[in-house]
Amino acid sequence: MGKEVEQQKVKPERLPPLELRPMRDLDLEKVSGGPEHLSAASGIVRRGVFAYVIGDDLLDLGIFDLSGAGPGRLRQVLAGARPADEDEAHRDKPDLEALTALPPFGNSSYGALLGLGSGSKENRGRGFVWPFEADGSLVGEPREVDFAPLYAMLREELGDINIEGASVFDDRLWLFHRGNKGDAPNTVVELALAPLFESLGGDLVVDAEELLEIRAYDLGELGGTPLCFSDASPLFDRLVVFTASAEVDSEGSDDGAVRGSVVGTIDSDGVVHRLREIDRRWKVEGVHAQVDTGVIDFVFVCDQDDAAIPSPLLTATMPIEPGFESPV
Repeated sequence: MGKEVEQQKVKPERLPPLELRPMRDLDLEKVSGGPEHLSAASGIVRRGVFAYVIGDDLLDLGIFDLSGAGPGRLRQVLAGARPADEDEAHRDKPDLEALTALPPFGNSSYGALLGLGSGSKENRGRGFVWPFEADGSLVGEPREVDFAPLYAMLREELGDINIEGASVFDDRLWLFHRGNKGDAPNTVVELALAPLFESLGGDLVVDAEELLEIRAYDLGELGGTPLCFSDASPLFDRLVVFTASAEVDSEGSDDGAVRGSVVGTIDSDGVVHRLREIDRRWKVEGVHAQVDTGVIDFVFVCDQDDAAIPSPLLTATMPIEPGFESPV
């Protein structure tokens, strides 16, 4: 790790696990040569009636209309051919792991969807940006974004990286590094939004020269396995929601046995306020959060590490901690 950063230590709360309610499976329209479902969901953003989901083994974005029960559809967001077999898919996957909604900028009057690869290997530095329409649908075509220069800078600071989540907070973009790969602990990296917007409106190469802040976190453990970041979502201008999973680090593999997951909140100063265990049946990989009448309303996606079954979309609610009841 390039910089020594003071590490904040927290532990899961002594509360019953948060129960998740199945909403639907991430089934897809039947297309010749295409998958029948999303099985490795890794990030979600909800906008209007639409849920946008990425999978770490796909070059595509899953688009689901939650106003009906019909299957979702895939739209390719990264250049390349779909892998011929499972081994090729695992070896060469772009590893899209982080998905977030950007506020309005440039010609994107209603903001845009931003997806990022994990950066855990040299071929995992691609992402995409796709503008929203007023109703939450996507307009035009996605544009591929090169995050390799940014990730090279982060490797200088952290060593090996594995970006699992992203969230806009005020005028910054927070990136969440999963701490069970490489020497760096769980880390939140803060970057200025303005240079990112310039890149997205220009050459689509993200070359962040100024690193605003780095914070490290020890999130405790479940079943003797450390909890590590898996996703993030803005709640409003005072909190970011994150998820973390206790995943056994299987040498030479991207996936290992999971002991459980948690959901938590971080304030604008980087202080963790909540850390609650989730029903251990689920390996939570993605979260979208919003405020609804005094509670946090969650939508989660899970990766159960079985290509034969669709990833589920699940919901839950949790009270907002005192002092954060209003987004004023």
